[in-house]
Amino acid sequence: MAAPSTGSWLPFLGQVVALTGGGSGIGLATALLLFDRGATVAVCDYNKDALATATKKLEEKTPQPGQQFSASLVDVSKPAEIDDWIQATVKKFGRLDHATNIAGGGDRICNLAERTDTDFNHVIDINLRGCFNCMRAQLPHMRQGSSIANVSSLSGVIGTPGVSLYSAAKGGINSLTAAAAREYGPQGIRVNAVAPGTVLTPALLSGGISYLKPSIDATPMGRAAEPIEIAKVIAFLLSEEASFVSGTVIRVDGGLQAMGH
Repeated sequence: MAAPSTGSWLPFLGQVVALTGGGSGIGLATALLLFDRGATVAVCDYNKDALATATKKLEEKTPQPGQQFSASLVDVSKPAEIDDWIQATVKKFGRLDHATNIAGGGDRICNLAERTDTDFNHVIDINLRGCFNCMRAQLPHMRQGSSIANVSSLSGVIGTPGVSLYSAAKGGINSLTAAAAREYGPQGIRVNAVAPGTVLTPALLSGGISYLKPSIDATPMGRAAEPIEIAKVIAFLLSEEASFVSGTVIRVDGGLQAMGH
């Protein structure tokens, strides 16, 4: 796959984007892409090592005049940490134009009746509650032309067997997105979600390629997505190019749902 070409196209120059889960995978790809396109990015992640990697990659880039970045250690399931991070971002950069809430986590594979309260709390906390915590902190700082792109999952659209809580949490993000789009549309604030299928993130690859093979085999395009392919859709939703797109969930799944999965 050819490397993305950014050229001199800087649609986010002068704009500030807050981004969760920026240490690896989709989040890191999105942070680097938005920075390449001129954004000042405020990145957070709960993993110290991953955040250090993201910081190093951003430091290696040549910023545009006035362009900056920040990297913060934050647990999205903790409202106080999110509130402090957003307040510090606005204080440091003077504004918050957009946000993309990417942080989340998976689910152990088992049937619903085998689930525990601990399972429920963990999966809901790092996915649905984390997204809610972020949006609640971000929206008061936004204005006409601002946008939010949440990352859910195809599982949140179709319900995937074996990961019922993950499916429910991501489905909740889709509903939260739709409701917020209706609430904040009159203020000129757009809210959308991206629902990826199988993506070659470190978290998924840690399970081995055999873990991914069934979903790849079921995908008409015959492969999993690269993180940058999801990042490009997020960047589109945040940009002026998507100025009349709100309240939608864009599936980026290589045609998987078209197969009835």
